[in-house]
Amino acid sequence: MNTKLENFLLYAIADDWAAIAEFDASVRKISPDEYSRREVLRIIRELASRSYISLGAFPGGGRSWEPWDVSLDEEIRRIALGYNNAHGYLDISDDEIGSNEVFRAAITQEGRKRLQDLGDPYEKYGDPWADDPFLRADN
Repeated sequence: MNTKLENFLLYAIADDWAAIAEFDASVRKISPDEYSRREVLRIIRELASRSYISLGAFPGGGRSWEPWDVSLDEEIRRIALGYNNAHGYLDISDDEIGSNEVFRAAITQEGRKRLQDLGDPYEKYGDPWADDPFLRADN
């Protein structure tokens, strides 16, 4: 994964739990030549395998986000194919990506350390969404 993409993803996840839409939009915008849904899943796997993020979901019943206590292979399978009545990333239309809640990622202490080493991506690279008035960082 390129460092710029890693930097923006960790920065976004540090602010709040990130759903599949955050990953999908970041890869589309920052690495458009590499974009595919399989590549997005590979990036999620890579960040989780480096212990930069933990993966989980909102289990329902008013309970808050809970990390999954399963193998990384099972976590990626759940994201790809669906879990807990949520459709998987590989089975939904592009229009459904923004509202999909099959999982959320949380940054870990290792992820925060890595982000600190990388610095603020907006200061380093500028705002990749500057050409979109609805997504600019200054809104």
